[in-house]
Amino acid sequence: MKILLVSVNREQKPYPVAPLGILYLTEVLRREKHEVRMVDLCTSYDIASTIKKAFSEFSPDVIGASIRNIDNLSYPGIISYLTDIKKTIDSLHEQSQAPVILGGSAFSIFPEKLLKHLNCNIGVIGAGENALPELLRSIELGKKDFSNIDNVIWVKEGKLHTNRVTHEENSNYVVDRDLVDNKFYSASGGMGNIQTKRGCQFSCSYCTYPILEGKKYRLRDPEIVADEIEQAHKKYNINHFFFVDNIFNFPADHAEDICRSIIKKKLTAKWSCFANPLNMTEDLLKLMKKSGCENIEFGTDALSAKVLSQLGKSFTLDDVFKTSKLCKESGIKYAHYVMFGGPGETIETLQEAFDNIERLECNAIIAMVGIRIYPGTALENLALKEKIISEENDLLTPHFYLSKNIPHDTLLKKVSEFASGNPKCIVPGMGIKSSDKMYEILRKYYHDGPLWGYLGGK
Repeated sequence: MKILLVSVNREQKPYPVAPLGILYLTEVLRREKHEVRMVDLCTSYDIASTIKKAFSEFSPDVIGASIRNIDNLSYPGIISYLTDIKKTIDSLHEQSQAPVILGGSAFSIFPEKLLKHLNCNIGVIGAGENALPELLRSIELGKKDFSNIDNVIWVKEGKLHTNRVTHEENSNYVVDRDLVDNKFYSASGGMGNIQTKRGCQFSCSYCTYPILEGKKYRLRDPEIVADEIEQAHKKYNINHFFFVDNIFNFPADHAEDICRSIIKKKLTAKWSCFANPLNMTEDLLKLMKKSGCENIEFGTDALSAKVLSQLGKSFTLDDVFKTSKLCKESGIKYAHYVMFGGPGETIETLQEAFDNIERLECNAIIAMVGIRIYPGTALENLALKEKIISEENDLLTPHFYLSKNIPHDTLLKKVSEFASGNPKCIVPGMGIKSSDKMYEILRKYYHDGPLWGYLGGK
């Protein structure tokens, strides 16, 4: 069959992210002998004309549309992407009678609502490597009943059916990047993205990773990960990679094996990752450094003991300071993500967080005000209990958890005053050390890696 995969994401701040999920799907579909083309709207300036051109060159039997995000997650500078997403799906329907299958992380969080909102009848929840090939076989045979295919949500005769969702896909293969404009992503984003595992064992109150990927880890073979880095580096001149696992350093032995495989192949590409302040040892940092790690982004989320506990985090403030000290000694640049205004936040806990930021010798603090509320999370339940939202609220529209213990204006004022006066504090939602002009200037001089790593110069 002829398959057109469309990456709907158009966000480019602070840097564009290549559609890695589509690349994994492409590899699987090619093995099934499907002819696959891709439209990446992140590189497009005009949705309608880009889609029209794609259909003038290719007539698909089935269309897959991947929806990564529906908003920018930032308060108070909220930007919804739903209008562009709707425009994209409408354009696909206008150009072709082929069925449109929805998927992607945002779709998997809001499958029922997005199917209805976008006027579609089929979607895949979670990873699509198993479900999509089975779905295509059924469509090719003219079947209208998909009840035997895990992870599929579908409409038949006006009735919605949601099948069992599993997390048992196999991603142990090298992913080619021939459908992606690698020059665009290298020039604009400075990094290629890669995954070493799926799944998350933690239970942070706001997080959707366990919903999207399940709690059980599916580890990629470290040799395959190294092979993929080597291929992308040599074939597409990608010099810096970002491991997009939600947490790189769990399980620790797998993280060590990834590093050893990179070292064994004598790869020269550099890399960055997300990590947990817990489980970061001196030995692991040495291996990471030796294998090319230059930057670590910690999902710390709070620098007050009370708020940290109420977010359901797995570590303490002592862990944060201990790991920060180890990173400083290792020579690897590091940043902490922090959210102000979370559960339990008060004037006192806010000041505690500010004081701890002053104590931390990190390269950057990437701060958010409020926490985006997603369905199915513990934070949604808390927000309902505290009447921050009601059952009638449609969470497709961004709603943020903001502690009732601090007036919102006061919270914003205090964060603005502190962050504006602290050279390492970035607050995207408030435009503090975060603007298009700033990104443009930094990327002009520093081509590889996360931009926060260059705030103080190279």
